[in-house]
Amino acid sequence: MKKFAVLFFAVLAIGFAVLASAPTASAKAAPDETLVGLNTGDATIYGLAREKPLYLNFWATWCPPCVGEMPAIEAMYRKYGDRLNFAAVSVDDVAADAQKMIAERGMNVPVYTGDVNKIGMDYSIDAIPKSILIGTDGTIIAEHLGGMSEAELEAFLSKAL
Repeated sequence: MKKFAVLFFAVLAIGFAVLASAPTASAKAAPDETLVGLNTGDATIYGLAREKPLYLNFWATWCPPCVGEMPAIEAMYRKYGDRLNFAAVSVDDVAADAQKMIAERGMNVPVYTGDVNKIGMDYSIDAIPKSILIGTDGTIIAEHLGGMSEAELEAFLSKAL
């Protein structure tokens, strides 16, 4: 019985060692969605992420933290738009509300809308603003919930640069 116990624990230890050295699970794939451009052409998330990493931000005009971080997003778009794609996805019920705001503020960052219910479910959006970085391989690099200052947003974007 003593030999069995020693053998059992030896096999168990080897099993744990093998599992510990196994590669970690691959990164989570970002769901693809069709986006309707409000100040740009229509696109898909995969299409935007294929050529360079994608900064994806979910927001609404009725959300004070969302509106508050828009100047930071606009500044980072001007600074890093050549190295990252940007998509500010409005989850407003009425797309005209977002169009009005971006026109009044003279925003250049690409703003989209789409099937808000499907996007919300696919990206587990239960609060906004929500920012997601997607790599060119279609996997999620990082996520952030809540508004960010310009410095915080730049640090977040650095994960994909």
